[in-house]
Amino acid sequence: MAEPSSPTPSQPPSDRYVGWLNAIKGLSLGNVLVIALLAIVAVPVYVIYRALGDDALLDRFMSTYEETTSQQAGCTLRHVQARGGPDMWGISTGFAFQGEDRWMVSVVTPRQPSNEEFASNCEALKLIVDKMLSNGIAPDDDGE
Repeated sequence: MAEPSSPTPSQPPSDRYVGWLNAIKGLSLGNVLVIALLAIVAVPVYVIYRALGDDALLDRFMSTYEETTSQQAGCTLRHVQARGGPDMWGISTGFAFQGEDRWMVSVVTPRQPSNEEFASNCEALKLIVDKMLSNGIAPDDDGE
């Protein structure tokens, strides 16, 4: 009767790493510098690659929203740029509030308005609001 063969023991952990250790010891200084340079370049490239694929991060870092309120004119100037797109400027004035809702009229332009344009647009918007309110147009109207 043949005796059953005993299973061969796996290599001890120290023997597993001997091959890697010998490979590392065999690297020249030039090889080590090339590997380090690849690691230094690869990490930022990977981070940028991941950032460009993240819509929320793109919106956060490539979008602009600025709001400036003029107490003298009674209007608000808004500068908006979505995801690195074109700049948009808006001049608005509010005329009604219901809870957290704000009702306003606006002028939107693709260029930054000068101070004179801001003032004249603001006055025109106030005239529109006055006309709306004098005709009884209010946000709670149902259009009848």
